[in-house]
Parts: sequence; C-alpha cells; structure tokens
Amino acid sequence: MNNKKHTLEDLFSDNGAFDEEGVVKAIQPLITIQKATNEIFLKDSSLGADRSILAFGLAKKLLKIRGLINSEIITAAELHKKTGIKKGTIDPAFQRLRKAGYIVGKGEYEIPVFRISDIVGFLTNTKR
Repeated sequence: MNNKKHTLEDLFSDNGAFDEEGVVKAIQPLITIQKATNEIFLKDSSLGADRSILAFGLAKKLLKIRGLINSEIITAAELHKKTGIKKGTIDPAFQRLRKAGYIVGKGEYEIPVFRISDIVGFLTNTKR
C-alpha cells in the first residue's frame, strides 16, 4: 500500500503543458511554417481532411504558445483558404474530430491540451 501524501506540488511539471518536442516531431513531416509571416502550409495535399486539420491545429497551438500569433482557433473558412481542402469536406471532418474529442468548439474550434498526445499518436500512425 502506498502511504505517500499527495500535494498540489505533485501536479506541477517542468515540461510545460504538453510535450512540445513530440508535437514538432509529429507535424514536421506534414506542415511547414513560413518564418516571416507564421503562415502554415501543408507539405502533402493527400493527407486527408482529419490529419490536415489536426496538423494545422497543432501548428497554430504551438505558434500561440510561443506568442507568435494571437489565436489558436481554427475555422472552416480559414482551413479552406490556407489548405485548399474543399468546403464540403471540412465540416464533416470537424464533426468527426469533435465527436472523437480531438477538437472542441462549434464554428470555431481548438485542440484541447489533454488530447495532444492522442493526436500525436493519430498523426504518426501511418496506417490511417
């Protein structure tokens, strides 16, 4: 039996809210970010909507955490404009990802921190 007393200190981490290195490693083959403008570009147009949205969303989350952009929110209009994903494909993908818990929101979406490791696993699984 473990008699260790748990305290608030047990909840603190030196690593930040999530494993930034793991996120970068997962999205590096999928996206690139233009240094001067912080614009996000997909490297491969055949990723599929779900993987494209998640990679794009993680990139925005990283940029927001670094203070390089003001918002990590992603919208259908933005994704269509920035990635070329067809409008009729984006909304059903948002619904699938929301149902799976990978994104939260309605109309304006973001990736919850507690799901980042699951999303990294999803993006690095080549069988999807």
